[in-house]
Amino acid sequence: MSRVMDAPIVPDALERRRRSSRTTRHAVRSHLHVAAMDDETLDEAVLPVVAHDVGRKASPKPKRVPQPPRRGGFKVWKTPFWKRRRQLWAERNAAERAIAQEA
Repeated sequence: MSRVMDAPIVPDALERRRRSSRTTRHAVRSHLHVAAMDDETLDEAVLPVVAHDVGRKASPKPKRVPQPPRRGGFKVWKTPFWKRRRQLWAERNAAERAIAQEA
């Protein structure tokens, strides 16, 4: 057999970081949950020292390329500017309809 076939499969660094930080957060939360049952234990609790920042979530996944029928970017009509603009248009159209019905 060749050496390439014998080499261990190493997961990518991003996935490894995500999994290890998730494992760390779970361990710390479990530790605190058990310690919360007893006040004395909670006062003397020492959290595990780890390489990750426990209060933060794992890094976000990298952006994927959009599927062929989909467009990139964000939905502009959901921004506050366009919501307000559509509201103004709706109010103007309602006022025009009211004037047209009175006449």
